[in-house]
Amino acid sequence: MNIKSQPHPSPSRVRRDETKGETKAGSGFPFRGPKGLAAVHLCVVAILLWLLSSCEKDFNINANGAGNEMAINSLFNDGSPVVVFLTKPYAVTADTSNITAIPGAQIQLYEDSVFKEVMHYVPSDTQNAFGSYVSNYLPKPGKTYTIKATAVNYTQATASDQIPVPAELISSSLQQYIDTGANQQGIMTMVFKDNPAVQNYYRINVWISGNQISINRQGDTTYTFQNFAMMTYPISLVNDTVRDGDFFLFSDRGFNGQEKALQISFGTINPYGFSNLTLYVELHTVSYAHYEYFQTLNLYRTTSNSAEPVFIYSNVNGGYGDFVAEHIQSIPFVIK
Repeated sequence: MNIKSQPHPSPSRVRRDETKGETKAGSGFPFRGPKGLAAVHLCVVAILLWLLSSCEKDFNINANGAGNEMAINSLFNDGSPVVVFLTKPYAVTADTSNITAIPGAQIQLYEDSVFKEVMHYVPSDTQNAFGSYVSNYLPKPGKTYTIKATAVNYTQATASDQIPVPAELISSSLQQYIDTGANQQGIMTMVFKDNPAVQNYYRINVWISGNQISINRQGDTTYTFQNFAMMTYPISLVNDTVRDGDFFLFSDRGFNGQEKALQISFGTINPYGFSNLTLYVELHTVSYAHYEYFQTLNLYRTTSNSAEPVFIYSNVNGGYGDFVAEHIQSIPFVIK
């Protein structure tokens, strides 16, 4: 099969959908699967997975928050304005219908301690979802962003994180895409240069998107945009790996400040029945808070039957949740 790479707009253009077992953040900001190339990509908020975690320390995920603290949840990058969900705290396992949003609050946004704006509230237009606080300001790599949330009858909550400076992506190539039969694999390699000034953390996400063709009994043809999160594994050696469903995270331990040739494998989709199909391989440079959240969440998922308490990382002071950053580089390959 002839595979070619194509230019692609900012990686902030793909919004994620929810997958089974996760808690919906509402209003189109869960953490799985792009809904469309015109939608917002991981400004996206992995959200309300973050709901019970304590400020700058770990929090028992099996306990509900008490008192008048708020939960802040936001996963932001430099490709989209910051979006924040503000709710009463509930456990990760909570039903979304039991999660209560907090409208009427004030959330101030700061860049490197300099006030930028008061974020505006946008109500949800989706059933069983809730609104969010949205910024008009586009954040920048290397800058630290802080939010201060205040609401009547609640304790003030604050959180900060820095958008990492991205790795230098040197090259990428798709070595294999087998599209016949079930359980086939693709293989690709990317080469990137790690920033030697700091310890870095990375995430690899792989998606396949395209328009699926269907013909009804009357002979009418329709095209439905479909997105698939592909199970992805490292072939090259990487350290401190953490799984997040289909995707994985890792650190730069073992190649700090060096070029890294990373080869990965992933599931594929037969292009038959699609008018077009594109593979997106994403290299995320993520903050420590982002990595630590998913590391502790993965521990919770894999030890949920343990008698020992499981703790979820949080970087919110005076409340619960997470406010975490990343930079995304998307590498597209046209399959069909």
